Amino acid sequence: MTVGSSSPIVRTVSPSKCIFSKFKISLPFFKRNTHIQDDIKSEEILLTFQQNLQQHQFVVAGKQLICREERLFALKQEGMGSSKSMLAEEEEDEEEKLNKDFEDLLTKVMSTVEKCFDVQTNEEKEFLKEAVLAIDQEEEQDRRWEGVQKNERPPWRPRHCRLAHDHLLRSMVLQRMEEAKLDSNVNFKSSVQLEITAKGKQLKKDLLKIAKNVKSCYPKENVCQLYAKIYHQVFCDKLREIADYGLSDEDCTQVLLWVNSLYPEILRHEELSGMIDYEHLEALIPDDILELLEEQYLTSKENELWTWCQRALSSEKEANPELMDNCYSSHLAIDVIQCVNALLNSSKNVLGSWSKTQRITHQLKQFLINYQHFLEKVIEDNQVNADAVLKANLPCIRDLRNYIMMNPDPFPQHIKNECIDLLTRTRDTCHSYFTKPIHKNLKWTYSKVGTKEWLKHNEHVCSELLDGVHRHIQQIRNLHEACLKELVSKLHEELLAEYVRKMMKKKIILKDEKKQHQAAEALCKNSQKIHALFTEAGSYMKDLEDILPKLAELLKLNDPQCIELQLVTLSNIYPDLSDAHVSAWLHLKANLSPSDLKKIKKTFTMYHGQTSESTIDGMDSLHSNTNFFSKVAMK
Repeated sequence: MTVGSSSPIVRTVSPSKCIFSKFKISLPFFKRNTHIQDDIKSEEILLTFQQNLQQHQFVVAGKQLICREERLFALKQEGMGSSKSMLAEEEEDEEEKLNKDFEDLLTKVMSTVEKCFDVQTNEEKEFLKEAVLAIDQEEEQDRRWEGVQKNERPPWRPRHCRLAHDHLLRSMVLQRMEEAKLDSNVNFKSSVQLEITAKGKQLKKDLLKIAKNVKSCYPKENVCQLYAKIYHQVFCDKLREIADYGLSDEDCTQVLLWVNSLYPEILRHEELSGMIDYEHLEALIPDDILELLEEQYLTSKENELWTWCQRALSSEKEANPELMDNCYSSHLAIDVIQCVNALLNSSKNVLGSWSKTQRITHQLKQFLINYQHFLEKVIEDNQVNADAVLKANLPCIRDLRNYIMMNPDPFPQHIKNECIDLLTRTRDTCHSYFTKPIHKNLKWTYSKVGTKEWLKHNEHVCSELLDGVHRHIQQIRNLHEACLKELVSKLHEELLAEYVRKMMKKKIILKDEKKQHQAAEALCKNSQKIHALFTEAGSYMKDLEDILPKLAELLKLNDPQCIELQLVTLSNIYPDLSDAHVSAWLHLKANLSPSDLKKIKKTFTMYHGQTSESTIDGMDSLHSNTNFFSKVAMK
């Protein structure tokens, strides 16, 4: 029987025995694989090479071939004297048979690898693992001949089985990606969207299969990373090919969505955790092309947001305010917020981060400018339905402001601040429309504050003032409750500011301590009544209760140093308290000497100058009184 015969072995045969065993060969340069020899010697083989092949025992079959090739190569190198002619013929037959058997092994092994996506059962996994280990075994045999001259190594080495394996994987991946198709019920507008999505879904499906069924068949390497690199390159090539052509806005969006969100999500899938080092994969699209696509997308979305907001504002201009639950209402804020929120969230998903979407919010700022102009024109033209329009839009202003404040991520800080400032000014303009007539109606009563009549009949003057305020508040109808409270808060602040301004008009001079204490007591009582009325009406400005009592304290103090300390305290609480306010208030205390008055003012000016650079807390003025004195206008 010749070496490598595929005929069944009837009896147990040691693989070390073949027709060449009678020759004693000593080749110092020959690299005998003692590991393979020892493995085969350790157990007697009961099956032929072909039987092992048929039963997927690829590692044992490979060892049989390695044993045969080593014996054949040893014989080819040495030659055997007089028997040389006969052996040459035997060698040629054996080499041809060896090559044929190796091709059979390689075909069977690669066929098994090619079925890796269909592997499910434990037996199928074991067959694939055998194929992988057989390839590793061949690679080890190739490495034994690294660095050996071509004429000193077997002509069939190296066999490059691993290279053939990798080429096969790439060919398989290419074919699967080319043949990838979506279900017919998936609705996409273009072939580009269909192709990208089909390939992306195929990639995800295949990587998850590899992780579940194939990973364990490659015990010596992370095969998931290998497949990920191949799929990544194929997907990368396709996206770059698509991006080289001019894309519609919809196709551009689809490409960016896969690059920035969908594809990274696949690589970070929980079932692939720790298996794919995606951070070291090259970018799907070069930065210069990505920037062009992102610019196209952002420009498209800016135009979309601008068009939509302008359409919403145009509808608002033409609409008549509706009464809902006895309150005037408008859909403007709901429509704009829904549009902006949906667009920003989808853009973040497409672009991969909030920082890239922030540019779009500039369009919202421009919309708010136009919105402000619209409401100002309603007031300026004194439209017949101005009252209803403003009442309907105050809730819109409030909702837009809350939305921007509660969603900081999409907005750059300067745009956020500018938008909030715009909405605050717009709200204050609307409030002024309602409060100015009230103040005008109370003008006569205001004129009594800070006069001798006020000092003598302060309770009557205060009651007259508050009765008028109460009547006007009661007359405000059809306004959303939260907005009514904001309007009342604004009126609360303005009334108190006007009250303090009238006290600083220098209409009375308190020459002695008795008068000063009388005025201080009147201020405290008036403060309690004002606070009670506005709090009951819903004012948020609860801290305003302390302003008049703190100013009253200045009237009661006569020690210049104590007055200085009180002014420092006031300046810490109200950073906008100015030199003019202090001078006007201290003018009431006629018993202060010119030198004391000068010293007190100098101390305040010096301290105030050191702290004037500190900023106000930035809270809404309807919820903070730290800028109260800026409302007290001094001529």
